[in-house]
Amino acid sequence: MSQRRATAPLGLWVTLTLGVPFLLISIAARVLPADVLTVVRFGLAGLTLLTVLTVRDGLPRAITAIGGLLRDRPVEVLLVGLCSAALPSVLITWGEHHVPTGTVSLLLASTPIWIAVGGHVLLPAERLRARQAACLLVALGGTALLTAGGRTGASTPWPALPLAAAVSYAAGSLIVRGRLRQADALTLTCAQMAVATLVSAPFAATHLAHVRWQAGPWAAAAVLGVVCSGLGWLANTVLTQRVTAVQASLVSFTAPVISVLLGTTVLGERLSPPQFAAAATVLAAIMAFSVPSGRAGRPNPRREVRAILELAILGFLSEHALHAYELRRRIGALMGHVRPVSDGSLYPALHRLRRQELVTRRPEPGAGGPRRQVFELTDVGRAELLRRLERPGELEISDRNKYFVLLAFLHLLPSADAQARVLRQRLEFLRDPRRGFFVDDDRALRQDELRSPFQAGLQHIARVTSSAERAWLTGMLDAMETERPATS
Repeated sequence: MSQRRATAPLGLWVTLTLGVPFLLISIAARVLPADVLTVVRFGLAGLTLLTVLTVRDGLPRAITAIGGLLRDRPVEVLLVGLCSAALPSVLITWGEHHVPTGTVSLLLASTPIWIAVGGHVLLPAERLRARQAACLLVALGGTALLTAGGRTGASTPWPALPLAAAVSYAAGSLIVRGRLRQADALTLTCAQMAVATLVSAPFAATHLAHVRWQAGPWAAAAVLGVVCSGLGWLANTVLTQRVTAVQASLVSFTAPVISVLLGTTVLGERLSPPQFAAAATVLAAIMAFSVPSGRAGRPNPRREVRAILELAILGFLSEHALHAYELRRRIGALMGHVRPVSDGSLYPALHRLRRQELVTRRPEPGAGGPRRQVFELTDVGRAELLRRLERPGELEISDRNKYFVLLAFLHLLPSADAQARVLRQRLEFLRDPRRGFFVDDDRALRQDELRSPFQAGLQHIARVTSSAERAWLTGMLDAMETERPATS
């Protein structure tokens, strides 16, 4: 629930910054050719993000961080810059000259569909349920009704341009989600804008003679670059890293709603009752997709136990390939005092993880006996493990036993900042005065208010344990902060 609250403002901001460009591009394209507008747009976005990165880390560290990301992930960063920025921008700008804005927004709204298709193969852990797929289709239908009021007489080949842009956006989102999930969002987006600018610059140079000066179009290009492509793209990258790729792309459906509303308020276009109903349909379908329904939204102890067992399996297999007996022994040593691990719980968990393509198995000759099945972590499984470690749920932080399993594998996170964020979450929970009975503050029950010596003993043990853990967390975070300059 807290993660949903945290991502809601991001989703709203991304929705706005995806809806506004339809209007801004149409204004800026009056005096700026498509490739020149692309360079101006992403050049301003890159300068904006570099400024923010410099304020946060200082210019030397900012340059080092961008260079390190390009050195470590050159192919992925290049592809994201092309697929998420340079290529779709040119395609959309060209398409706006020949295709009605409503049709363009409809075709771009198909982005989540393409992500769902690609994610079904590339991100098996994020495959959609039947209900979610139905919601996507309803939202797409609502978008079609919403944009039906626009002109439809475009030449046949031109709608392929925004459709190709939608596929390109989908490819970029899948790369971020599958390969760059752990990268710093600000550094990644800044590098992405730099790539888009450099790739587009040679093409823009051939059309500089056609550029004209008009205050309105250039102001639209400036807002498009700084706000939409800079700050908006940063928020979109953060959103894609936090939630599934399809969830992050749901803003593609709400962008036409914003576009139509802007046309109504800014350009004086009329919003017909069917379009109003279609907008409501789109928003309702997105809410139905995002909000858990019925039993899925309620606490399920059995599901929680499964999740923590799966985390332990992924954690141990990330360190070594193991056969089932050794895996069960290690898990039992870690969490057996809480819930003994039997074959009846281990093998179904392994089967679920194999079905999601997070874990694979291979036969191995036994030591003088029958062949054994050895389980290994796949690349998809490793990415899923890092996601679970970096973004734990509320129970993984508040429940001591679940948190200890999380803590056992926290060293697998490659980013010290990500490790520190998890520790801070636990420390904030321990310091929360609303925890009540076990909190060492003015509200805690006094010794003479307790009804038995056993309650007093429970109070004492809880306070000592909590105090010791808070001291360790504080010391660990201080040490990590001290070591940070030396390791960055």
